[in-house]
Amino acid sequence: MAITATISRRELKRLAGLGYEGETLKVMLCEVGMTGYTAESTVANWQSVELSGNGYVRYSEVIGTGTYSETTASYNMPTVDAEFTATGDGYSYDRIIAYIDGETYIYSETVEDPNVTMAAGQTQTYRIELAIDD
Repeated sequence: MAITATISRRELKRLAGLGYEGETLKVMLCEVGMTGYTAESTVANWQSVELSGNGYVRYSEVIGTGTYSETTASYNMPTVDAEFTATGDGYSYDRIIAYIDGETYIYSETVEDPNVTMAAGQTQTYRIELAIDD
C-alpha cells in the first residue's frame, strides 16, 4: 500500500510568514581564511571575518510577501538581489553569507572558489532565493 503525504499550501504560507515575511535579510561578504567557519557557524563568527572599507556595505532588505508556485509546489518569497560595489583599492572575498537579522545562525553560505577580487568601480550582484517546500 502506497502512502502519499502533502503539506497544505496554507501551512507553507504560515511557515513562510513566521520565518521570513517582514523580517530583514542581511547579506555580507566574508574572507574565511583559515577560520574553518562553515554553514553551521554563527552569524557572530561570520561577522568577525566580514569585509570592511573600500566601499563595502553589508546588504539589507525587508522580505516581502511570498506566493505559492504550482510548478514547484513551494511557497516562494520574493527574490533578493544583493548588490555590492567596490571603491578605493577594491576588495577580495570568498564567502557570501545570508542571514535573517537577529537570528543566531545563518540562512546560507555561498562559496566563491577562487576568491572574487573586485577593483574600484566594479559591481557584483548575488540573487538570494528563499523558499518553503514540501
